[in-house]
Amino acid sequence: MELQEKFLHHIWDQRHLKPDLKTVSGKAVKVIYQGQYNTADGPDFKNVVLNIDGDTINGDVEIHLNTYDWKAHEHYENPAYNNMILHVVLEHKGSQQLTITESAKEVEILELKDQIDADIAKLFSEFQDQTVVRHVGICDFFKLNTSEQLEVLLRKHGLERFERKCQRYNAELHFDGFDQLLYNGFMEAMGYDKNKFNTLTLAHHFKWNTLQEWAQRGLDNLSLTAVWLNYANLMEKAAKLLPEDNFQQIRTAFERQSFTTDKGAINWNLFRVRPPNHPVKRILQAGQVISNILKKGFLNTLIPIFEDYDANDIRKLCSASRNALHDKTNQSLAVKDIAQTMLQTIIANIFLPIMHLYAEKTHNKQLQVKIMQMYQVFPPLSSNHVTNFMQGYVSAGQWKLINRKYINQQGLMNIYYRFCNFRLCDLCGKDKDIKLLEL
Repeated sequence: MELQEKFLHHIWDQRHLKPDLKTVSGKAVKVIYQGQYNTADGPDFKNVVLNIDGDTINGDVEIHLNTYDWKAHEHYENPAYNNMILHVVLEHKGSQQLTITESAKEVEILELKDQIDADIAKLFSEFQDQTVVRHVGICDFFKLNTSEQLEVLLRKHGLERFERKCQRYNAELHFDGFDQLLYNGFMEAMGYDKNKFNTLTLAHHFKWNTLQEWAQRGLDNLSLTAVWLNYANLMEKAAKLLPEDNFQQIRTAFERQSFTTDKGAINWNLFRVRPPNHPVKRILQAGQVISNILKKGFLNTLIPIFEDYDANDIRKLCSASRNALHDKTNQSLAVKDIAQTMLQTIIANIFLPIMHLYAEKTHNKQLQVKIMQMYQVFPPLSSNHVTNFMQGYVSAGQWKLINRKYINQQGLMNIYYRFCNFRLCDLCGKDKDIKLLEL
């Protein structure tokens, strides 16, 4: 993928856009929710919510450098793009004011060239003229920062990343309640990097309110798992992966349930997926958790944990969360609990920002302060592809500092997504916020 197009994805994802957007045909556009970045085949962003000329619509967005890329990439012959609601381009050339999908659907075109907010437009202009610099060894920027400077810098970027997460969840809250918001985040995390959008699809199709209604009619762990596996087209995989008695329980539960027989069109990425991370196993784990907390509610399950436990005792916070999510007395399948490292990832990346947003919406200042304290003392998580990439550009001492706290890791990731991901090496050193941090 071209670097310029990746930068456009960043602009859309972070909503660096002017408030009064107009399509090529002259229609007003308001971005209610920018959607989730799609790492699989198909449109760049899924589940986008827009208001176009007064009508609120939900669908996909594809982003290109110019309008003709739609044809050059042959998207017009691909039915995966039929749910498009907007075609975003840097520059529109040609007489056509609409993009036509494979199903002959007419889609509005949004030209970004003159509709990006001023600060990011200046950065993007400099970026286009930037000569790509490929560093080998420790990055010059990290060489020039002392440990004290780097710690201040990481904290600043870590707080910025947390704030952006809260903003993203606030955008989603426009059309979902807190239970659905937590449910979405939890299910997305259960898919890991390779299948996170697919597991999120289950949460979007089987809404929290629907599952709660079904729970009143007898939906339990077995029937929920069976419904999910059927919709996900994973029953055959389950028959091969699970112990015979477990699979028979699931199949019997599906035959007896009267909730739904819906089947989806989900393309699972199973290449080099380790057996413990297989979607079937993750769906079983998720079913155990969700069925356990359905009647009480996701939010009501978490509120007492975050209100009652010491902000500096993350171990007890994680232990209480584990006990609340896993009810051994209600376990009908031989399913292992979510691994401790995975649970910590979910708490840090999903529960903390959403609960902070909840505290903000309910004007609970004490809880806001407490969650921010939790975020700043939260222990480091396992490395991911970003931190692994960045390790080659910092010294051993700096790497130790980065992995001292979760907030430092998040700060490094924020630097990566702002600069390193686009190879903006020169601009990174010129960042005015970074200059202000010199001690």
